[in-house]
Amino acid sequence: MSLTRLAVLVSTALIGFGLPLPAGAAPLLPLGSKPDSPSAVSWLRKAAAAPNQVSYHGTQIITAWGPQGASSAMFDIVHAASQGSEISVVGSSAPGAKAFVQRATTTGAAIDGGPLALLQSTYQLVDKCCTDLIGRPAVVVEALRDDQTLAARFWIDKATGLLLQRQLFSVDGKTMVRATVFTELEIESSEFLGHLPPMLPNGVESIGMGKVDKLRSQGWVCAPDLPASLTLYDVHQDTSNGSLQFSYSDGLFNVSLFEQRGALDPKAVAGFSTTDSPGVYVRYGMPSYVVWSSGGIVYTLIGDLPAEQLGQVVRAFPHEQPVKLTAIQRLGTGLAKIATWLTPMGALSPKLG
Repeated sequence: MSLTRLAVLVSTALIGFGLPLPAGAAPLLPLGSKPDSPSAVSWLRKAAAAPNQVSYHGTQIITAWGPQGASSAMFDIVHAASQGSEISVVGSSAPGAKAFVQRATTTGAAIDGGPLALLQSTYQLVDKCCTDLIGRPAVVVEALRDDQTLAARFWIDKATGLLLQRQLFSVDGKTMVRATVFTELEIESSEFLGHLPPMLPNGVESIGMGKVDKLRSQGWVCAPDLPASLTLYDVHQDTSNGSLQFSYSDGLFNVSLFEQRGALDPKAVAGFSTTDSPGVYVRYGMPSYVVWSSGGIVYTLIGDLPAEQLGQVVRAFPHEQPVKLTAIQRLGTGLAKIATWLTPMGALSPKLG
């Protein structure tokens, strides 16, 4: 099991069990006029805080549906609230693969990788009362779009606040596009993990939102907003090669845009599909990748958006006709290294999607 392969699997799991990711705190946005249920907001805040307060051992399945069909992965998670999580891959994809993800230290509340402040500002949050899930009493909270279609449904454990299940829906409010669910969960009174060093890449640091204007003046494309109600909330930089990661979210769906100076090496997108736009390559899965180059910058967009919305986001960025490159001019997109960045939406290998 290579470091890249393992990091890819682990970053996927981060979406599933709701551990806040190592990113800057999302801006606290003013709430709109939507009549959010106070109890729904309260339960979601408990769910965001629970991983830092509750230790547990559980099995979780993550499934995504899209043009590629269904993609699924199963993980065994041992979580110590004071330390972080040991994640093991279960099943045939990569049996025995294991890694440790350190407890996040940021103050920004997040639900399954999406900033809670953005969730509140984008959707109407409604308390749908009570149910049982895997033998545990739970409350159900729904997120509704402005047209009252269903965007997401959350099952939150009454006793601990842990997020037991989350479902995301396409714009029609009926088609499920992603689900994360615990199939087994045991709450631990205390837990201590002996582990290898956490899988965080060297040289990657958060530079926050304070330098966005400077980055724009240097020619980087960092739009404050994107289609599908996505808002820029954090920026990372790889100090070893100068590449940048711009993190966007609406509180439910997440995308990361990686930008690197250079030109796209066609070999880096082997196995990707071509699109109607020349020079744009896509691989749908859990999550999906879109790669292209324009103006001397290679763009790699990784996200969990439904395919139609992902296309809208890609079209919002600069594009130009691809040119043939010499071997010296070619520059890979760095996808292998990107997979180790533990992005807000995670990333998954071809074997799992």
